[in-house]
Amino acid sequence: MKAILLLSLLALASCSSTKVAEYRPPETEIIMDKQVYPMTRNEVITAINECEANRTRAVIINGRRKINGHTTEVVVDVTCAPQNHVLRAYYDKINERN
Repeated sequence: MKAILLLSLLALASCSSTKVAEYRPPETEIIMDKQVYPMTRNEVITAINECEANRTRAVIINGRRKINGHTTEVVVDVTCAPQNHVLRAYYDKINERN
């Protein structure tokens, strides 16, 4: 019994470490207004139409910009993502009608 207790204490002691893991925050960078340009209305419409033509959904990424002392959202990027089943069924019904 004493041997089992001694072995378990040695196992616990061998697993412990005196070295403390050092935390490093992830390296991030704030992108300032001069590096990000908003998309024009025509660019946004064209990007959304391209996504819909490929039967994907448009995901709009907004940025914030201060205009005349007020913060407003501007479109920075439009990416295409897979559709969910509800939108796919909707587009299938539209295509059946045509």
